[in-house]
Amino acid sequence: MKRIKIIENPSSGLQQSGKNLSLICEKLLNAGFELGKFRTRQKEDGYYEAIHSHKSNWDMIIVSGGDGTVNEVINGLSSVDSKIPVAIHSRGTVNDFASFMNIPTEVDDFVHMIENPVIKTIDLGRSDDKYFVNVAACGNFANVGHQTDKHLKAVFGRFAYLVEGFKEIPSTLSEPMKLTLEMDGKVLKEEAYLIILSNTTTVGGFEKIAPNASLYDGKLDLILFRKTANLQDLAQIFIKTLAGEHISKESVLYLQTSEVKVYSEEKTPVDIDGEFNGYLPKTFSAKKGGINIITSP
Repeated sequence: MKRIKIIENPSSGLQQSGKNLSLICEKLLNAGFELGKFRTRQKEDGYYEAIHSHKSNWDMIIVSGGDGTVNEVINGLSSVDSKIPVAIHSRGTVNDFASFMNIPTEVDDFVHMIENPVIKTIDLGRSDDKYFVNVAACGNFANVGHQTDKHLKAVFGRFAYLVEGFKEIPSTLSEPMKLTLEMDGKVLKEEAYLIILSNTTTVGGFEKIAPNASLYDGKLDLILFRKTANLQDLAQIFIKTLAGEHISKESVLYLQTSEVKVYSEEKTPVDIDGEFNGYLPKTFSAKKGGINIITSP
């Protein structure tokens, strides 16, 4: 009999998400699984419960929450080098990683995945000493995820992020970052609005921001949006980004790297998986085969 620990963020997403989790638990109990349930109440609860789950020899973890909750659990497991497989029950506003992995959201499909798990060993990103499963971002737009009101996120989803992002445009245009990037023995000087270091193709609910990204190559995809002359140019890049056609543009730097050090002349915020991660400078890197994730057959 498999023992499954469920780590749930009850404040993430809409009420229906919690109801769906209850149905999933009921079906798993009826199928003969042993379940243990933990609800997060404050920041880092998921981190410490993941460590406790490893020490208690649970066979599997189901994490029910958004990208931030998933990030806490992944960091907890990584801190003890745990190989417990993780299943993601998506209930956040925009759970980029779950969407990218095509993890089912319907109750019966999710239960079927748990009963017939396919375990994939995937890469993790790293920002100094913290891991991320999906994305790190640096710049004025990087703080959109944790500044957006949680009630707006629950009701309006991705649109809430867009509204908050557009509010940042005036200050961002007048204050591009002056950056230094060190990687592969080279030094680059850039003026930019935003840097994204992605482990998957999907960021902020948009599916083609890092079109060449892979979870299995030991690299991060770096996308740097350079300073533009005016708002019209920035808007055109934004539209191209939605279609995945931005990487060939002169105002976008796109490359893959296993490690990069990023410095800024300004106080520049960093966000990983939707959560605040301090300020530059940071060293970003990829950890090959960092975690085991459960997907559908």
